[in-house]
Amino acid sequence: MPSRPTPRGSFPVDLVVFLAVLATGGVLVLVGHVSPEALAGYASALAGLYAAWHHRPRREQPQQTPPETPTTPER
Repeated sequence: MPSRPTPRGSFPVDLVVFLAVLATGGVLVLVGHVSPEALAGYASALAGLYAAWHHRPRREQPQQTPPETPTTPER
């Protein structure tokens, strides 16, 4: 029986956050604290904020150049 390979890289934080928000929204609708229409509005607003944050341009690290060594003229 083959075993599943362990995932490499970082933990899928986005997936955990998505599932937590989905579960929270479901519980709030089932308990009656939020209407499905209001939850859809909140979800749209949060999705827009997340898209703006996730697709922001990354700042590049300035490249460090080694200091120039003075050259002496040959005699």
